[in-house]
Amino acid sequence: MKVLVFDVFGKYALFRRSYTTTSSTSYSFPPRTAICGLLGAILGIQNDTTESSEHLRTFDDAHFAVKLLNPIKKINIATNYVETKSGQKHARIQIVLELIKNPAYRIYVSEFGKYEELQYCLKNKISVFTPYLGQAQMIANFSYVGSFDAEPVSTPLEVHTVIKVLDGTKIFPQKGQLFIKERMTLNMDNERTPTAFASYWVEKNATPIKLVHYVEQVYRIKELGENICWID
Repeated sequence: MKVLVFDVFGKYALFRRSYTTTSSTSYSFPPRTAICGLLGAILGIQNDTTESSEHLRTFDDAHFAVKLLNPIKKINIATNYVETKSGQKHARIQIVLELIKNPAYRIYVSEFGKYEELQYCLKNKISVFTPYLGQAQMIANFSYVGSFDAEPVSTPLEVHTVIKVLDGTKIFPQKGQLFIKERMTLNMDNERTPTAFASYWVEKNATPIKLVHYVEQVYRIKELGENICWID
């Protein structure tokens, strides 16, 4: 299996939890839907309206994996928002945003319909639209790592990406590790209604996770010395 690998990073990120409203808190890493949005910006895929998520269909046959390159560090910042739609003067509100500071992730993408086009864009640092990390004001930078063969491997082993929690999943925590369990939207229909959810283990300090048992396939990228699990 061919896997496209690139790094994405920035000063701040906010992948808003779908159930937060007034004060926004952030997931520790980008959900599948946010990765699709990032790739859609690079490839220049457009929706007919802002209420549509048809761009997700481009990636229905793709698998993704995510590795933390930096430890997760979150800060809270009070932000002033101004009402611009109703025409009401001086309508504003201050809310607290939970941001990830110095976010950096390695993204792995399996073969799909636009694999070669995406590879060309990443290799030549081309992005049709501005890529961002969850919020439009948090501009993302990216760097191409390569296209590699991924080979199936068996547990037990160390996994370098976040791990989707499945029935029978067993991990073995090491001294000093701190685990966060995230539950997030896995996919949406074209009207932005969530259709699937999933839970994940992620190690806060970006260290590999000892995986003892896993019911789905784990892959190894020999050139990088990394073992990966798909998030979907």
